[in-house]
Amino acid sequence: MIILASVFATITTTHVQANTLPEQCQKLFKETENLIAEAEKQPGTHVQLAKIKSKLKQSKQQILAMEHDIQIKSCDIGLAKLHTK
Repeated sequence: MIILASVFATITTTHVQANTLPEQCQKLFKETENLIAEAEKQPGTHVQLAKIKSKLKQSKQQILAMEHDIQIKSCDIGLAKLHTK
């Protein structure tokens, strides 16, 4: 759970809406959604899940507002943090 929070804490916004979501961002969103789905199956995690889902939704909106190059960099950072143990 802490990893998910730190992944999205590093994402910042810029001004321009992107037309297509880079592959890195699609992968990041898919992996985080899979982690959330797994967390839902674990006892005692339901209290934090609403907060995490809200943060994910907010982060997706922020990424969509970024310029394409910034989206790629931000999602690369998020994926790297997600895969760091």
